[in-house]
Amino acid sequence: MKYNICRNKEKHLFALFFILGTGCLLALLWKQNNLLKQVSDSGSACLVNLGFQGSTTVDYLEKEQNAGEKYSWLSDAVPVLSYLTHNQGSLEVRSNKNVEGLALLYPGKNSTNVFWSGASNEKIAARRFFGEIEPDGDSVEAAAIAENETVRKEESEEEEKEQEQEKEWVEENVVDTKERMLSNVKRINQLKRNQSLSYLLKNFYIVDSSTSIDKNVFDVEALLNTNLSLKKQNEPQILIFHTHGASESFRDSKPGSKEESIVGVGSLLAEILEKKYGYQVIHDETEYDRIDGKIDRNKAYNKAYSGIKSHLKKYPSIQVVIDLHRDGVGNQVHRLTTIDGKKTAQVMFFNGLSRNSKGNIKYLRNENLQSNLAFSLQMKMKSMELYSDFSKPVYLKGYRYNLHLRKRSLLIELGNENNTLQEAKNAMEPLAKVLNQVLSGK
Repeated sequence: MKYNICRNKEKHLFALFFILGTGCLLALLWKQNNLLKQVSDSGSACLVNLGFQGSTTVDYLEKEQNAGEKYSWLSDAVPVLSYLTHNQGSLEVRSNKNVEGLALLYPGKNSTNVFWSGASNEKIAARRFFGEIEPDGDSVEAAAIAENETVRKEESEEEEKEQEQEKEWVEENVVDTKERMLSNVKRINQLKRNQSLSYLLKNFYIVDSSTSIDKNVFDVEALLNTNLSLKKQNEPQILIFHTHGASESFRDSKPGSKEESIVGVGSLLAEILEKKYGYQVIHDETEYDRIDGKIDRNKAYNKAYSGIKSHLKKYPSIQVVIDLHRDGVGNQVHRLTTIDGKKTAQVMFFNGLSRNSKGNIKYLRNENLQSNLAFSLQMKMKSMELYSDFSKPVYLKGYRYNLHLRKRSLLIELGNENNTLQEAKNAMEPLAKVLNQVLSGK
């Protein structure tokens, strides 16, 4: 049922004065909670008069206690209220749902319902959004042309802005990179000199609360000097698989696309290792966390164990086993660095110690634990030598994660859910280079 947003001039003037007054008050009363409360109360009353009664916007103003949050909302809302007031004669609202949608839109922003193309075309956009009677064909065409020109201009400006920001971001990281590289070299040399376990743990590891450190396993001299080099053969030597292949993708991956998941990124790693470095690689694309058609991450490691054993039986020449994951952090942390001018997801090497806070877990015995630790540490150190902050500290946790099947077993967490697919792919070249240098004994 249609109704006018403002029914008479009196409400028009009231809303206009409220908006102008709000703009002045907001500049003066940032920290004055009592006066800000008065402003928000007036805003709530005005919105009710304008037909927003029962909306979540009004409910928010009445219930929100944080003055800073109210200020932020009011400063964003002023352009919307101003627009409504100045265009009241041509706007008709079809439902409260549309009113709620409008409260979330501001000039120059995109939404699934409408593009607010700026001051010159606000009326065109609003007519389409609010469902006003369709104009004649010529008007539609003229409006479309004007809107398209505005959209193209704004898209071009946005693209130029993003390119400038990208350039600044890269330039800043070039300076930071030099300082971090110097710091990396100092830390590596210090570890080689003192061979201190406490220094190793502090500077190269993150120890999860689920586990504890066995000093007998963390023999610093052995970890640094274990020979992990590999002579290339014409038989498969590297196995890449994904315990969580079905459930780990990236921010902009197409849902359900294996090519745009961690599995697809693993394919790129295998290709680089084969074509650029001459290794024979088996890439297992099995989604081990898809069980009976459903995602079941708890049983994935058991299922993957059978798959790995099958590959090792078929190809006993395999000496390197890599479980490539995409980490999940559940927050907005974006693991990102710059390598060769490209935004690149960071990696984190991961070890299970088969040990809880009380001691060794007997049923998770790992005869290859020290070799596993040497492999991840040498990968970490080599990445520090080649790239300033490509790798995070090695993460130590309590269980085994199928790392016991080969001495050169590696679990890698690549970026997280906040990284793009391209950022993940950009990490494969440096990761392959680091791996090749460790396996070459360089």
